[in-house]
Formats: sequence, structure tokens, C-alpha cells
Amino acid sequence: MTFARSTSRPATPVRIAGMRRDPLVLSSFYLMLTMILGAAAGFLFWILVARLYPAADVGRASALLSCVALLSYFSLFGLSTTLVRTLPTSDRPGEETSTAVSSVSACTLVISGVFVILIPWTAPQLSFIHDSPWRLAAFVLLAGAAAVNLLTDSVFIALRATRINLLINGVLMSAVKVALPFALLAAGPFGIFLASGIASAVAATASVTMIRRSLRIHLRPFFSWGVLRDTLAYSLTNYAATTLNLVRQIVLPLVVLERLGPVPAATFFIAFQIANLLNSAAYAIGEALFAEGSQEGAHLRSLARRSAGIMLAVIAPTAAFVVLFAGPILRLFGDEYARNGTSTLIVFVLSSLATAFYTWTNFLLKVTCQLTATIASEVVAVGVMLSIALLNLDNGLIWAAVAWGLGNLASGSFAAMALTWSKRRHTTAQRHHPPGNWEVRL
Repeated sequence: MTFARSTSRPATPVRIAGMRRDPLVLSSFYLMLTMILGAAAGFLFWILVARLYPAADVGRASALLSCVALLSYFSLFGLSTTLVRTLPTSDRPGEETSTAVSSVSACTLVISGVFVILIPWTAPQLSFIHDSPWRLAAFVLLAGAAAVNLLTDSVFIALRATRINLLINGVLMSAVKVALPFALLAAGPFGIFLASGIASAVAATASVTMIRRSLRIHLRPFFSWGVLRDTLAYSLTNYAATTLNLVRQIVLPLVVLERLGPVPAATFFIAFQIANLLNSAAYAIGEALFAEGSQEGAHLRSLARRSAGIMLAVIAPTAAFVVLFAGPILRLFGDEYARNGTSTLIVFVLSSLATAFYTWTNFLLKVTCQLTATIASEVVAVGVMLSIALLNLDNGLIWAAVAWGLGNLASGSFAAMALTWSKRRHTTAQRHHPPGNWEVRL
């Protein structure tokens, strides 16, 4: 017994020391800390906005910001995922990164320009951006900056430089975002948009600078069709999956806005942003899983198991806390939000476990290159979510949260079945090929 006790004592420090050197744990930690700081800044931002601006302005601005998020991701064309997959083993990182940044910048200008033209017909509640030409120009340029900022995040993740990403997106961007709502109050709902958009533009500029100086990547205005062609199939397949994922994130708030009005839309947005803290934590861990699974000689079985454990350890206790204090948390934004949104927030938070399951299984599909299954999984999510929302939303805002949770659960379940089927299909091959088949497939 004495021997057993003496040998077990140093085990914990050894495990802790090992975790500190584990790239999966480190990347997850820095990405989650970036997310926490960003969420805290967003939390403070929306508290300020909710106190400074009328609820109708908050509802319209939140929908516009959701549109910018969608447009930014649309403009990535899957290149962010491709950079995470290819940069760790690339012999031409400057060409690949420059081509991606140039492509995304050009695409964003075109896509956001088309969106601006179509607003009077597709989202009349957002027509306030047509009040002047400078608003139209600012919208297009800031949408482009948001897209570039998202793309550069992938470079830091791929090259295990998430600490730099923390300083830029977690500290710098958050500080700028919180400081601006007061100065832009006279601009109404567009002022809310500007505060967030300018913060993204500052972060994008800082990211490009750090990629050049700290990562020593020769990032410049440059496009190579050969570089793009080599990864086009992978990029476009991921783009299709990402598009479906983002469609449901933007369509659901727009459905709430058009069916229930701007005030319930504001309540929906605030509740979703709070719950999104948990969803973002799962996504951060999933991104770390994807980046580490793309490294040379990665052991995906171990990465999958450890990432699942980290997700559960982070999300379960946090979700319990938010459910317990849902009312007081919403009351920070105003009594109206607490009165009308507490039940919706609770359902959103409970749904975070389903969202984590969806995130984990879909990142495993990506890292094992099962991209057809990834697209099918997103189709399941969109179909289930929008069907439930359109059929039940007139019965109350809570049904938007129910639709979100069940859509993610259905998508994660489909992805898990695809992973299980793929693993069984390749069992024989794993026995007869060199070790490490799990490095490629589940």
C-alpha cells in the first residue's frame, strides 16, 4: 500500500506537465480563451447596445450582423478549412496564403455588393443601409475585412500560433468593439453594425501584419491558379458544407424577424449570443482537433477521444451554471429581455450539448476527408431545423431554440453513423496496411 501511494503521487504532476506540452490542449486552450474574451466583449457590447439603443434598432442591427457573418463565410469558399488542412505540411505557405487572401477579398466585394442590391426585396427591414452611398460602401468594405479576418485565423490555427490569434482577436478586437458603441450612437442601427465591423477591420489588419512578421510568411497581393487548382475540390466541398451550416444560422434569425417582428428578434439574438459561448467553446476544441489531425503522423483515435473529453468537461458545468442563472443573466440586458427570453435561453443552453456532439462528429468527418457525408449531415440539420421552426414558430419564440437543438442533434447523429460505417468498411484494410491508418480514416 505504501508503495502504491508513493508511485501514484507524482502521476498527476506528470499528467499536467504532459498536458502543457500537448498541442491539442494548448490550441484548445488558446482558442477557447480567445473565444471567452471575445464572448465577454460581445456580452458587454450587447449590454451597452441594449441600454443605449431601442430594441427595434438592436433587432435590425443583429440581423444585419448575422448577414455579414454569412456573407463573410460565403466568401471563404472553403479556403479557411483548406489552409488548416494543407499549411502544416506545405512547402509553399506564402503562395497558398496569398492566393487564399486575394481570392477571398475579391469574392467578398462581389458577393456583398450583390447582397446590398437585393436587400429591398430579400430583407426590407434592413433597407436602412440604403440611406446613403457611404453606408453601402462601408457595408461592402467591412464585410470584406470580416472575411479576411476569418481566413487569417485559419493560418494561426494551422501553424500552432493560436497565442497570436488570442492577442489579436481576443484582446485587440474586443477592446475596439466595446469602445465604439458610444461614439456611433447617432447612426442608429447602422452604428451598431459599424462598431462591430470596424473592430473586425482592425483585427484583419493586425493579423496580416503578424503573419508577415511573426510567422515569416510572405503574404502579398498574389493569385496562383495552380495553387488554387490543387485544392479546389477539397475547398469547394467544404464550402458547400459550410454554406449549409451558415444558411441555418442566418435564416433562422431572419425567419424570427419576419414572422415575430424586431423586438422578439432582438430577444432571440441576445439569447443565442449567450448560448453561443458554449457553442463556440465546442467549435474551438473541434478546430484544434482538425488542426492536430492534419499534422504529419497524427493519431486520430487518441485525438478524437481526448477532444470529446475536453468538450464534455468544459460545456456540461458551464451549461448548468447558465441554466441556473438564465433570468439574472438576461436581466443585465434589460427587464424586457429577461421577461420574454428566459425560457428560450434555457433551451438554447441545453441544446449546446447537441451542438457539441454535432461539432465533434463533423470535424472528424472533415479530417478523415469524408466530405460527402459532411454535406449530407448539414442537409439533415437544415431540413430538421427549418421544418420545426416554420411549423411552430407562431406558437412562441422558444420554438426557434427547440428547432436549433433538434437540428444539431439530428445532424450529429447522422455524422456519427457515417463515421461508424466508414470505420467498419475499412477494418480489413487497417489490418493489412502499415500502422497509422487511423491517421487517415476512422
